[in-house]
Amino acid sequence: MHPSKSTADLEPLLISISDAARVTGESQWSVKMKLRSGAYKARKSGRRTLIIFETIKTHTAGLPDAKFAPPRERRQRVA
Repeated sequence: MHPSKSTADLEPLLISISDAARVTGESQWSVKMKLRSGAYKARKSGRRTLIIFETIKTHTAGLPDAKFAPPRERRQRVA
């Protein structure tokens, strides 16, 4: 017998553009640009555009690691 999952444990299949922006930290404009470029795939449900959540995960997994410069040494203040 499989342990049952609550609906809170399930990953969504489709999410709205505004939810995609919230989940990824991007603007809605950026999400729409990724849809236009094909980075995210979507389906239509009536008038709503719903993004396939798996395509967001795939796209973000392929992003490069962020690189940061090492911290600069601070000069000592002369009193």
